[in-house]
Amino acid sequence: MSLIRSTGLVSILAFSTACTSPGLNYTAKLMPENIEATTHREVAVERFSGPAGGWYATQFETLLLNTQFDNAPWFTVVADLDPVAPIAPSGIYSGATQIVDHDWDERHRTVSKCIEWDGLFDCETRVDVEEICYAESVEVRVEPRLIHAETGELIFSNDYYGAASEESCYETGVYDGAFNKKLKRKRRAHSAGSGKHGFGFIGFSAPSHLVRDALLDTLSPIRRDIAPRNAKVRATFLTEALDPVAKADVRFQQALDLSRDDPLTSCALWTSLAEAYPEAPAVLYNQGVCAEATHDFAAAQGLYAQASTLSLTFGERGESAYQKTLKSLTKLSDQRYGLEIIKDLTGERLPVEAGS
Repeated sequence: MSLIRSTGLVSILAFSTACTSPGLNYTAKLMPENIEATTHREVAVERFSGPAGGWYATQFETLLLNTQFDNAPWFTVVADLDPVAPIAPSGIYSGATQIVDHDWDERHRTVSKCIEWDGLFDCETRVDVEEICYAESVEVRVEPRLIHAETGELIFSNDYYGAASEESCYETGVYDGAFNKKLKRKRRAHSAGSGKHGFGFIGFSAPSHLVRDALLDTLSPIRRDIAPRNAKVRATFLTEALDPVAKADVRFQQALDLSRDDPLTSCALWTSLAEAYPEAPAVLYNQGVCAEATHDFAAAQGLYAQASTLSLTFGERGESAYQKTLKSLTKLSDQRYGLEIIKDLTGERLPVEAGS
């Protein structure tokens, strides 16, 4: 009996796109590595110390409020830390922000600009314009910390880095076509004390808007580390058959080519090939890819394990396939473990895996 469920393959058809390596995309529920942080779903947010710390705490709270999993909020944010509040937080987020680098540079350049038009897209007169350009970049570090509300124990802490940059150019001189006479001159000095600068850093002021942009850059990786997520996962095929007989079968390449536009037919071919070549590692592995894409993780792991063992019989030629199968086995093991954690946290009755 085929290990591949056709209904599942239909559902991944829309996600099968042309990529460098043939494969199948599917939706998955992924848990972060730090499971302890994920279990604290009623949380409060206190001020972060450091540049824009109060502003960042507000953005962090917004991140928690907007964190969704299976189209439902994952966190409940307790705004009031009063002990008689209706909901007491199990964890409290705070932390620190830091500007770790602020680069400022200026350069001169000459560009050609039109100063007189005869019509749309028809320039009558061009001049060379001298400009001075100021480039600034800011790198920040954020260390969020999750503290157990009752015991004060540190539950979660990590460093996240973000960066932002911008360049502004101002005219310092305009020349005629002969490039020998100034027609006009204007200058706009770069001021470190202008209104958009507000965070001191070694004698210079890091622009506050760049600091905030860099801080925002840290939020996405933090979200991935503190809550489960619905994500698109890609399982790629092995393109080298290893087994010479299986390689000579025209269906091997056909199955790879069809995976881009017709995964249902592609996986049917892998099943047929596996029946004909039960000891061809790439064939079994690719059949496992089809099983993984339909969430039949138990069957996929079994096929990957067989492919891993068989690839060793091909010596150095099979080393790449062996490493890939080990990576896939680890990935599936983590996903299956994560699904069990999600089940415990949500009380969700997950569908029984095919073949189990």
